[in-house]
Amino acid sequence: MGTDPRRDELLTEAIDTIASLTRDLAAAGSYPFRERHLGRARMNVLYQLSRTGGLGIGALAALLDVTSGAVSQHVDLLRKAGLVTVDVDPADARARIVRLTDQAHAEVAEFQRGWIEAIAPRFDDLTTDEVADLRRLLSLVRPAGPVRPATRATA
Repeated sequence: MGTDPRRDELLTEAIDTIASLTRDLAAAGSYPFRERHLGRARMNVLYQLSRTGGLGIGALAALLDVTSGAVSQHVDLLRKAGLVTVDVDPADARARIVRLTDQAHAEVAEFQRGWIEAIAPRFDDLTTDEVADLRRLLSLVRPAGPVRPATRATA
């Protein structure tokens, strides 16, 4: 990883804690739109839309690190499923804005409430200031494209 073994150890422990929370979510088998069997790519589109309120195809493609054509295909299927709307961008009539439908928003909000209620007790020992520090520190973590585990070269 780096040249500071203590930092590397602390980073490993922090990532392990984050991974533990993620595993708990996966083990619960709970996620929005589960019964629709959307697949990871379409779930990623819905996730980005839930965070932003609406985006153009190009912006979604950039966030997801895929082509605009791939995003267009996913959006078309999500629109047919009644999960997104595609509207003319008021700033540019040639562009389109993709948004979650009210039904999709409601499902995401219900999922987020349940997930937060389930995980929040793990943070009960933290003060408000410590939670603020945690949020601030996590906001410093650089966003990246898809995570791909590093491979080690063999000799």
